[in-house]
Amino acid sequence: MPRTGGVYSPPAGTKGVSNTTIQSVPYNALVDDLSADANAARPVTAGGTGATSASAARTNLGLAIGTNVQAYDAGLQSIAALATAADRMIYTTAADAYATTALTPFARTILGDADAAAALTTLGVSAFAKAILDDTDAATARTTLGVAIGADVQAYDAGLQSISGLTTAADRTVYTTASDVYATTALTPFARTILDDTSAAAVKTTLGLAAVASSGSASDLSSGTISDARLPGSMAGKNFSSGISFANAVAAGSTDLSKHIQLYSGYGFTITGSTLNYTVPANSSHVWNVNGTEVGRLNSSGLTLATPLALAEGGTGSTDAATARGNLGANSASNLTTGTVPNARIAGAYDGITTLGQTGTHTITTPGEAIRIVGPASTDDPYVSFYKGATRQAYIQHTDGTGVNQGLRIYNDTATGGDTALTLKNSGGVDSLEFQVNGAEHVVYHSGNLSSADLNSIYGYTPANSAKQIIAGNGLTGGGTLAADRTLTLGTPGDITNSTTNSVTSTSHTHALGFTAAEVYVGTGANDTSFPLGHIVALGNDANIARNASGTPTLHNSINRYYVPSTHPSAGAALAGTWRSRGVVNGNGEYNIMQRVA
Repeated sequence: MPRTGGVYSPPAGTKGVSNTTIQSVPYNALVDDLSADANAARPVTAGGTGATSASAARTNLGLAIGTNVQAYDAGLQSIAALATAADRMIYTTAADAYATTALTPFARTILGDADAAAALTTLGVSAFAKAILDDTDAATARTTLGVAIGADVQAYDAGLQSISGLTTAADRTVYTTASDVYATTALTPFARTILDDTSAAAVKTTLGLAAVASSGSASDLSSGTISDARLPGSMAGKNFSSGISFANAVAAGSTDLSKHIQLYSGYGFTITGSTLNYTVPANSSHVWNVNGTEVGRLNSSGLTLATPLALAEGGTGSTDAATARGNLGANSASNLTTGTVPNARIAGAYDGITTLGQTGTHTITTPGEAIRIVGPASTDDPYVSFYKGATRQAYIQHTDGTGVNQGLRIYNDTATGGDTALTLKNSGGVDSLEFQVNGAEHVVYHSGNLSSADLNSIYGYTPANSAKQIIAGNGLTGGGTLAADRTLTLGTPGDITNSTTNSVTSTSHTHALGFTAAEVYVGTGANDTSFPLGHIVALGNDANIARNASGTPTLHNSINRYYVPSTHPSAGAALAGTWRSRGVVNGNGEYNIMQRVA
């Protein structure tokens, strides 16, 4: 059954010839061939399907269900029946039943948001409002609003409420009449001058009671007691002899006058103005008694204390430097647990200092190790901490062992959203640099701990191997395993003819021959001037233009039955584009054929 391009051709020698007897062998061969062709599947090029089954026919016709066309689906059929319009979206009303509803451009901006924060921004919610919306309780919301009780606003207090209800005026003060109950009373400017005095003596000065009479006269005093440190001006320039005592200034209302300083004779005391002057003779001393007990002597060499001043009196409790340091808690052999070392320099003997208070900048200049923190035992892990007031903010510590996060750690106690740490890790002999957030570990990869498997898990792919192949599909040749570079080659297509179709084989492909509507003029306007490329018009009125010569066809300005050249007296609007002559209709040149070429 010979076929060329799907077209049937009868076997040679089978056609009848006039006045010639038909031979049985060629005729029988033709009949058998026709019978076989009639029973065979008709090829697509002959108007058939090239198949003997519906499935194969659909495949040959490019209608394979699930490959070329969509298999029937009730849901898709429901969607296909919908009437759509601008700004609509589909949704289900039952199983495989769809309907449409409005979807405005604004709604699409909400659907395009990646998270709640972005949606709130689209809705015009301000950053401040979003900060309120994500607060988990009233206390957090008050903090966001800047009205945290005890920090931004005062917590309710019955006493403060009582004070807020008072009516105030000039020169008034507040006092209590019961628990959490306040009232006001007068407070004159004069009363305020007494309230700002810091001692009984200052109060007496404010009240004008500082000057008291002395027991002696205006002449030299040989004995007696002056009961206040202030001397009347009338005694200026007077001399004292022996047995003059000055009683200590005491608290208001006290009757204890036992404490005093007793001045002995022979010292030439004089008073000039309000200043007490005295001269200590050579090789003699002035005894200083308190409550009858000698506490020191004043001579020309200075003041010598019989008993060192105690710590409560502003002294050291010792005349020996080492003992004094011990009393002050600064002995080189002991620890400084509290206090302030008044200089940034610390001798090596101060090992074990637990608290060192010092303001300003400390500078340590050394060519080697400057500061060493030693844990007493091998299991100790000492660390350096940073505090704001009583709250620890961060610390630096080295730990050792096989547990989680062992090594040198910089730990931030107060990071926003949770604690954070940076650890130069050495857990179980595996070195790494890790960043932790709330205990979750994030490893910083480096050449010491990075492997191909790590790279695969990071980038999400498997390295190439020879078990994988590149397969050449229809119309392509080449390919092979990934063990080497591979090339895919496009097969050479066949010629395009009037009978070719869009098809592909294992090594080649063909195309159908088609035209677009723009290549053929389909207008009906008598005065149209725009025609597609290749369009031909006939010019009348002796348009004698040589073959392939340029010319400009125009509309006849009054007769709409034919076109004339631009040189004609009745030339109207010119046709668009470039035109060339394809010759004349007759030898007289009455009509010229023109074709648009550009």
